[in-house]
Amino acid sequence: MEKYFDLHGADFTIRCKIYFAPVAKPAAGIETGLEEAGQPFRHVIVFCHGFAGHKDNAMAQKLAGRILEKHDDTALVIFNWPGHGDDDHAGITLEDCDAYLGTVLEYVRSTLHPRILDASATSFGGYLVLKYISDHGTNPFRRICLRCPAVVMHRVLTEKVLTAEDLRTLSEGGEVPSGFDRKVMLSPAFMQSLRDNDITALDFAPYAASMRIAQGTADELVPFDAVQSFAGRNGISMVTVEGADHRFLDPAKMDLVLRTFMQFLDL
Repeated sequence: MEKYFDLHGADFTIRCKIYFAPVAKPAAGIETGLEEAGQPFRHVIVFCHGFAGHKDNAMAQKLAGRILEKHDDTALVIFNWPGHGDDDHAGITLEDCDAYLGTVLEYVRSTLHPRILDASATSFGGYLVLKYISDHGTNPFRRICLRCPAVVMHRVLTEKVLTAEDLRTLSEGGEVPSGFDRKVMLSPAFMQSLRDNDITALDFAPYAASMRIAQGTADELVPFDAVQSFAGRNGISMVTVEGADHRFLDPAKMDLVLRTFMQFLDL
């Protein structure tokens, strides 16, 4: 079962979605239209989608489906990043991304009251989860599953996504739209913030045991070597998926990732 709901901050609204088993009854006061009363969820996974994605993410739906087949006391929560999907923001900043993730985490802790809080993040979502941990000096999750984390996000955009014309516009102080279903407006300030916040220069070794990476060797956006180097330098366990592209379009390869992540999350 799934429900859409909104979380409200001082000057923003976060569009969210929750997957849960029909028999589950979340804590009272939840602002999702779910049943009131009942016990809190035992286990919640916060799912962070990638650049130009949205809360109706295919992998999140597949992961939630597999989980809920076995565990009716578990939920998966996903939300739109600023400027993504049906979010109200026109653009995106790293500060807003941090605020969104922090607001979602506070909601999960204060309303769903899980005994176990984990994360699954893809590409840019992985970058943002790692940045959140570094910025706040703590890891709010028991375990974190990262699929093709964009640890070199600035390089991904400048070398793989943006055109020469886009880069010229940015260098002249203009903004450029980038993405798929909905274009995300990228500003020179945002691009500079990605350059300034180089995840590969930070130390994640203290959190290595809580993380598992799955990376395809044929990823056309996030360089395999960059992720492999990042994982090795920090002592993070990485599952190499031969021939997998960035989106893991091969169902068998996606199935491998789902099984790997569920095992790591004890599901």
